[in-house]
Amino acid sequence: MRQILDVHVHIGSDRGREYTAADALRRMDAMGIEKAVISPVLSYPLPLGVQSSREENDRIARLLREYPDRFVRGLGVVDPRHGEAAVPEVDRIFGELGLHGLAFSSDLTGLTFDNPMMLRFMQRAACYKNPVVLAHTSQYSVLEAPYMLRKVAEQFPEITFINASAMKDTTHSNCSRYLAASLPNVYLDIANIHPLMTPVEWAIRDCGAEKLLFGSDIPFCEFSAEQAMVEAAEITGGQKEKIYWSNAARIFGL
Repeated sequence: MRQILDVHVHIGSDRGREYTAADALRRMDAMGIEKAVISPVLSYPLPLGVQSSREENDRIARLLREYPDRFVRGLGVVDPRHGEAAVPEVDRIFGELGLHGLAFSSDLTGLTFDNPMMLRFMQRAACYKNPVVLAHTSQYSVLEAPYMLRKVAEQFPEITFINASAMKDTTHSNCSRYLAASLPNVYLDIANIHPLMTPVEWAIRDCGAEKLLFGSDIPFCEFSAEQAMVEAAEITGGQKEKIYWSNAARIFGL
C-alpha cells in the first residue's frame, strides 16, 4: 500500500456548517490517505473580522497537537479585506501557533491575488524559515488567474507556492504546467484534476514529477478521483511516490 501525504485538506466552518476533524479522518481513511497538511475552510464566515480568522487558525494549531500522527502540518488564513489589521496575524501564524504557511482563495475574498495587501502578507511570510503559501488559481477567474500567482511568486522566491487545484480544465492545466516549469518555487497540487486526456503524464512531461503534489480537497469529496488518475497514469513507481509523498515531505520538512 502506498504512503500518501495530502497537502489539500480543509477543516473548519462554512456558512453555518462545520467540517470537523472526524469528517476529514473518515474520508482520509476511506481513501487510504495516511497524513495530511490541513488548512481552514476558505469560505469561513467573518462576523468578527480579524478575530474570526484567529479562531480558524487556533483550530488548526489545536488539531496539529491533537492528531500529530495524521495532521502533520498546518496552514493559516488571513483576509486582505481587513487591511493592515490582518498583518499581525501572519506573524502569529508562523510564530505563536507554529504553522507552516498560509492558504488563500482570492475568489472568496473579492481581491486579486496580486493585490497590494496580499503582497504585505507575503512580505511578512518571507521573514520566516521555509514558508509555504497554498494559493487556489482558476484560469477564467478575474481574481486568481495563474498569471497573478506568477507575478507574486517571482517577487518572493523565498516562499514555496503550491498552485492549488491547478488542473481543473485543459486550459488551466496548460497554464499551470507552464508556471511550475518556469519557476522553481511553484508546485502543483492535483486536487480537482480534470479527467480529460492524460493530465498527469502531461504535467510530468512539462514540469517534472518533482513538481506535483497529491491533493484531495477533503471534505468536498467522498472519494479520490485524483488517486485513481495517478494509478492509471503511464508513469513509473518512483514518479508516483514523488507525487504521493516525497515532494510534499521535502517541502514541509518531514
